[in-house]
Amino acid sequence: MRFRKELYLGEGIRNRRKIQWKLKCGAGMMDIYVISIAGGSNQLECTHCCYFKQKLIRENIGLIVGLAKGYAEAQQLMISMIEDSLRVTGTPNVKEYLLGTA
Repeated sequence: MRFRKELYLGEGIRNRRKIQWKLKCGAGMMDIYVISIAGGSNQLECTHCCYFKQKLIRENIGLIVGLAKGYAEAQQLMISMIEDSLRVTGTPNVKEYLLGTA
């Protein structure tokens, strides 16, 4: 499991290090969503933290680029990633933007 150096964090995230540790260990949490780089032609994936209890998911997740508390906050975070990509690169290719600055 790899995390981007400069994670996008939602306003509800208080202790980033603790959440990262819990994700790596498969510990349970409520209402935490993980935003990662998707495989294939998709740009981003939004996954509830309960899936990280499965070792296979933890081992095969793409680069984690954001953490949010609640689904609505995760959507807002993805919108801000797209806006940043548009502002910096001029294209909505978030995957390329985030991997280029990872």
